[in-house]
Amino acid sequence: MPTIAISNQKGGVGKTTLTVHLAAWLATQGLRVLVADADPQANATAWLCGGERHQSAFWRLLIAREKVENVLITGRWGVGLLPGSDETGDAFITLAALHRPFDAIAQMLRQANQVLQPNVLLLDMPPSKAAGFRELLFAADYLLVPTQVERLSLHGVQYMADTVAELQREQGHAPRLLGVVPNFVRARTIDHGDHLVDLVGSFGPLVWPAIPLSIRLSEAATYGTHVWARDPGCEAAKAMEQVCRRFIENMASSQRPSAFSRQEATGSEQATNSQ
Repeated sequence: MPTIAISNQKGGVGKTTLTVHLAAWLATQGLRVLVADADPQANATAWLCGGERHQSAFWRLLIAREKVENVLITGRWGVGLLPGSDETGDAFITLAALHRPFDAIAQMLRQANQVLQPNVLLLDMPPSKAAGFRELLFAADYLLVPTQVERLSLHGVQYMADTVAELQREQGHAPRLLGVVPNFVRARTIDHGDHLVDLVGSFGPLVWPAIPLSIRLSEAATYGTHVWARDPGCEAAKAMEQVCRRFIENMASSQRPSAFSRQEATGSEQATNSQ
């Protein structure tokens, strides 16, 4: 029952898009999927619940001390959801004010895993170093980093690497990198091509197949569905399925990356062949 944080400290990189699509695809494969919406913007909650508002699961579990069975809701495609709201940020601030242990969030998510028994827990993270960010990252077993292939977004990947390294030094635990997902890619433009080469040069085979920029992904968010329902034959749908299949392959493999480290990259040729 691994917990996977989907995160990039740079906002606007498509982390919620990736979270929802991964959850939907895994659920259609017969897996029990639990999404914990840790973002105060609660976009994953709105997407999975057709725009309905819910109380923050993190507030109810961490501060109000409710039982996880009472907090869980079922979203689209049968995906289990610990919903988010603007109270989520308040929960993390209150947690710090109460001087609760650093691993309080990790303990809460472990309990949710034990009670609900999902095959996988996807943690939709806040977009920046907000209250609770490091504690949430500490709670994860693995890390999946979506990124645009723009200069500032690529810096966000390095910021994640630095944050995870600090977490490992200070707390003795940090999530292992599962992959880096280039998102909203315009493959035929020179700048995106160059930045994609730079990304592969830095992280090698940890770079997953690129997801192209597509209006179909925007439509999926607007209509509360997934890209396969909008246009299953489009390039974005095919790329998103490749990413989902890579997720299954990496989680099933015994040869998982040992840490989030640029030094683990083994070169662009190997990464290109793996895609």
